[in-house]
Amino acid sequence: MIALTGCRYPVNIERPMADMQGGELNIGLSENPPWVINTDQGPAGLEVEIIQALAENMGATINWHWGSEGNLLAALSQYQLDLVIGGLTQDSNVSALAAPTKAYYQSHYSVGVPEGASLPSNLEGIEVAIPAVNHIAHALRKEGAVPRPTSELGTLDQAVANPSWWLRAHGYQVGDWEIATDHHVMALPNGENAWMLAVQRHLNSYPDIEQNLQRLEADQ
Repeated sequence: MIALTGCRYPVNIERPMADMQGGELNIGLSENPPWVINTDQGPAGLEVEIIQALAENMGATINWHWGSEGNLLAALSQYQLDLVIGGLTQDSNVSALAAPTKAYYQSHYSVGVPEGASLPSNLEGIEVAIPAVNHIAHALRKEGAVPRPTSELGTLDQAVANPSWWLRAHGYQVGDWEIATDHHVMALPNGENAWMLAVQRHLNSYPDIEQNLQRLEADQ
């Protein structure tokens, strides 16, 4: 399969599923490692691998269209794209412009400590490093932790909160706390029922997502 890189969105590609078989797929993607990674060799990442496998099963080629999440979803709503990926999660922004798949993977946020350190019995008073931009600080405070936003997560020798796959990829022991959960989806045009069914079946059967996320994150 030859993957093509598109610069402009096509115009009005609304068409039946049968036209996609053995044809072309126009996929919008926004960089969000390890889900989607923009490399010198072309798109990479978990969701790129998932869609490449789907296209191969369909005998289809892929036209990749890079853009911001908002612009891609707007183009999708006008049937200029077949699918948008980029580590999207279930939220009102996606649902307002597109038909999201059912969640195909859940990222469970927990707290981890470096290998060799002891996991605390609770988080009361524990300083926990978190991403500089995050949605888990409030949940950590409810557990009694002291969240410390930072951009240096992967290099710290202290407690860190992030998805379990991220913690394991960076060598942390993962605790049992469930701080938050992200429900990961892909976005399709509204009304594309046969296409939605094909994508959802593929997502539901795709193996080893947790292990692949760890692999891709460790390679960053």
